[in-house]
Amino acid sequence: MTHRKLALFASLAMLAGSAALAARPAHPAGPARSRLPLKEFMGHVFQRNAEQVWAWTAEEEDAQGSHSGRPVSDQDWENAESDALSLTELTYALEGSAATGLDDPAWRRHIASVRSAANASAHAADAHDYQGLLKAANALNAACVSCHLRFAPALEVVPTLPKGF
Repeated sequence: MTHRKLALFASLAMLAGSAALAARPAHPAGPARSRLPLKEFMGHVFQRNAEQVWAWTAEEEDAQGSHSGRPVSDQDWENAESDALSLTELTYALEGSAATGLDDPAWRRHIASVRSAANASAHAADAHDYQGLLKAANALNAACVSCHLRFAPALEVVPTLPKGF
């Protein structure tokens, strides 16, 4: 065999091998799962996104006057919808997280409640419906608190009131 034919066969073999490797998935097939521990996922990912949703309905008074997070412009409403949709999608990540280690039907019900409230927030933002946004923010808070009371009660410590209250 000539040198030229050997080089051609070697090149073809390398191409075939490269194609076979490229066709093989880098990771085994199956659902993608977060590798973050649940505490990290909730504190650094989920909570921050929930706070973005709540920020659109934040109302506060201070020495400088009243402040509102209420969406005003079309871009604000679009951002409010995006924040709610992001939170909705994170419920799927939370549900499928290997880090939770929870095989409890109550866990799935709580996630479904959060997802429902986040979806309601997205729909209200899309419709520029501030009252709907408020209602969804309250439902989201209730869903989060309810889940915390069941699975992380230390997060929802109720303050002790002095006698006479």
